[in-house]
Amino acid sequence: MSVAQRLYEGVELGKEGSVGLITYMRTDSVRIADEAIGEVRNYIKTNYDGTYLPGKARIFNNKEGAQDAHEAVRPTSMAYKPKEIKAFLTPDQFRLYQLIWNRFVACQMNPAVFDQTTIDVSCGIYLLRAQGAIMKFPGFTAVYTEGKEESGNGEDKELGKILPDLSPGEALNLISLTSEQKFTQPPPRFSEASLVRELEEKGIGRPSTY
Repeated sequence: MSVAQRLYEGVELGKEGSVGLITYMRTDSVRIADEAIGEVRNYIKTNYDGTYLPGKARIFNNKEGAQDAHEAVRPTSMAYKPKEIKAFLTPDQFRLYQLIWNRFVACQMNPAVFDQTTIDVSCGIYLLRAQGAIMKFPGFTAVYTEGKEESGNGEDKELGKILPDLSPGEALNLISLTSEQKFTQPPPRFSEASLVRELEEKGIGRPSTY
């Protein structure tokens, strides 16, 4: 929060002087000003293929009980691209600003498209099966992807494994073979993300007071 506070209060950007780079960060609102939506849509249209831009702006609804005095955390202007002002930021400031920037851009892009896929591989008398997804269109993931939760197996809970694009009858080479014995595992420790989600589900506090 101290790094976010500095980004909010202002960072010296050379001849431009002190510039506030993000909106007020102690908020759980997802409301975005119309001007900011127009600005980010123009940015997507200019910097990405037209297929990445939805026909109309994506509007998100606040959760019940959200304090909506301030809009969502976002960059104050699309004019300050993270890489272009990196020299003026500390490493922590740059990482946080880039995270906020990427998330904001991604929220106004089209969804990623995956084919849910099952692949059967013949191997002598055995049949090997892999289930997962093949990406057909990256959508918002071209800008932003969330870290995987500590689910114990390292796989994405929604999509499963991301599989390569294969053709029927294609010959595959065995790279390695690992024999494992699995046991029921106790639940993993909370990560920061899973703890925040648990608190949100129970209606405990605002993000800045966790």
